[in-house]
Amino acid sequence: MTDQDSDFIDLKEILSIIRRQARLIVLTVIIALAIAFFHLTQATSQYTATTLLMVDPQGKNVLDLETGTTSSQADNARLESEVEILKSDSLALTTIQTQELYLTDEYGPSFGITDKLRAALGMDVNELPTGEDLMQSTLGKFNDSLSVRRRGLTYLIAVSATSESPQRAADIANAHAQNYIAQQVTSKVDSSLSARDVIQNQLAQARATLASTDGALEAYIDQNLSRLESEIGSDRISQLRGDLTAMNQQLDMARASQTAARQALANQNYDELAQQVGDAALARLNQQREALQRRLAGTEAGTAEAIDLASGLAQIEDQLQSQAQAAVSDLDNSIRSYQDEGTTIRGAIRDEVLASNLSPETLAEIYSLQQEAQIAQRQYDTLLSRMRDIETQALVQIADSRIVSEALPPRNASFPNKKLELALALVAGLGIGIAIAFANEYFFGGVVSASQLANIIPLRVAAVIPKVQQGTNELSVADRLVDEPMSMIAESFRRLRATIDLQVPDKPGEGKVIMVTSSIPAEGKSTDALSLARTYAIAGKRTLLIDGDLRKPSQHKLIGAEPQHGLLEYLIDGNSSEHSTGEFYDADPKTPLGIMMGKRRSNVPTDAPLQSAAFEELIKNARKALDVIIIDTAPLVPVVDARYIAPMADAVVVCVRYGVTNQSDLRTCYEQLTDSVRQGTAMVSVLNCHEGQEKSYRYTGYYS
Repeated sequence: MTDQDSDFIDLKEILSIIRRQARLIVLTVIIALAIAFFHLTQATSQYTATTLLMVDPQGKNVLDLETGTTSSQADNARLESEVEILKSDSLALTTIQTQELYLTDEYGPSFGITDKLRAALGMDVNELPTGEDLMQSTLGKFNDSLSVRRRGLTYLIAVSATSESPQRAADIANAHAQNYIAQQVTSKVDSSLSARDVIQNQLAQARATLASTDGALEAYIDQNLSRLESEIGSDRISQLRGDLTAMNQQLDMARASQTAARQALANQNYDELAQQVGDAALARLNQQREALQRRLAGTEAGTAEAIDLASGLAQIEDQLQSQAQAAVSDLDNSIRSYQDEGTTIRGAIRDEVLASNLSPETLAEIYSLQQEAQIAQRQYDTLLSRMRDIETQALVQIADSRIVSEALPPRNASFPNKKLELALALVAGLGIGIAIAFANEYFFGGVVSASQLANIIPLRVAAVIPKVQQGTNELSVADRLVDEPMSMIAESFRRLRATIDLQVPDKPGEGKVIMVTSSIPAEGKSTDALSLARTYAIAGKRTLLIDGDLRKPSQHKLIGAEPQHGLLEYLIDGNSSEHSTGEFYDADPKTPLGIMMGKRRSNVPTDAPLQSAAFEELIKNARKALDVIIIDTAPLVPVVDARYIAPMADAVVVCVRYGVTNQSDLRTCYEQLTDSVRQGTAMVSVLNCHEGQEKSYRYTGYYS
């Protein structure tokens, strides 16, 4: 066989293998379908509900309706990030808690099959998880039932939940999507508030800086007023300075009066208060109060006069309190008036100073103070505006995602998918069945066709012997060759004889030796040897059949003879005259065939007699006297006898029984043969007891 032939895939051969192993393939498919059907009847139905989310990768801002542009790569990254967030354990725990899934039998604690069996047997079972273990167990079951996938390259994300209950599956999918949106809004609000807190800290610093820079110019002018006055040389500055000094003195006096007045009001010392504010009406009311108090003290309690005096005293005290408050308020207004006047005077001084011709050094100092004040003001305004914007954003944040399709309770179960599971079981059973069929064909099973036999060992299949029933009057199937010479079995052995003759042509004056063997016992080699020998004898060839299976001779049984001695005794005794060849030699009762028989099974090793000079001399003499010598040998795998006979053979016939012979034994047989025979020895195989229909057996019109 060339490399090109070995690389060629023979589809016809593959189909024939599948046909031969059809029963095994069908059985495997039936088993696979039965397992699938059993699983379908026992499996708990699962329902899957899906919620669709639309994600806006640019983000939503109610205060800014303008949308920017983003790259597709950035959009993909954003969407993949949202998918991972939807798969996160924190969001899953939120859904578990809101739906109270840890209280359900499906997601909560439950006994497994092992625990149920242990409980049924009265054995201790594991305690159900609680606390953190319960939550982790529920989380694991929830993650197994949840599926989050992006729909292709779209902005849609499918959130699917699988549960034993259709309604629960829809509730979980919708709740998970809603919790995700709520968490997204909360995250944006928290982010805004965190930014606001950072800006507030910066704003406090900016406010302090603004306050310090805002009064820096006035402080600079106050501290350097004398120098500025002399530098400018303006009478207006001197006048304003005098007004400012006078105003400051009045402000100090007013503040001192304010402090004393507030102290007197707190102590209800209205005389002192009237003196501080200079209010005569307040002094008169205080005198009236004191007079009523004296009269009330001299009046008997409970009388009408006492009651009237007490009522009048209360009215006067109310008036006195109101008048005192008004007086203090007037004093406060005076102080504010002085402060405003001071501010006006300082502004006038600043304007006068800034409008005057100053030295470069002074201008630089004043400009620096003004710039710092302006910068501080801008920073403060910017931070304040940004903080207000962030606070507003925190109040109006909306999610970047929205639910576009809520999950509805599914009507059909998603698991088990009966059609799909049965289809997969059919495909898997078919695939496994074909794989087993090829394994059985080439490695494990028996030989069931001529083509298979040719694939296992590289020998030409010389004949396929059909299986026939032995007749009641027949000693062996080999009798059929004589009794029914036109039968298919007779033609099969004639085909075997023709194949051997073509491979081993006749030589003048020298007979050819044909060894008939098998790999293991009970493969029909003895019957084949007798049948082949009878075929040669019927064809007019001087033929001798030697029962070389010294371990278990059987040819005498096939012809119905009872020899006095056997070939084994002859070989052991050598050329002694104690046992002549005539004692184990007989003629076939049906054909002109000579047979050397054995008598009994050997109880000693038989390899030595087959290597003896007597056996070699026997074969040598037979070659000279006969045309064909056929040796029925022991099987090759169990014993070594046939390996010593093989070098003497011109042709070897390996018998293989249909569906019985193990392929590994057959390969071992072939390896031992190739090691034992001479180079150039013809080797063929025969398939016995064939139960099928071979192509050559379709021509039944030629057989009877």
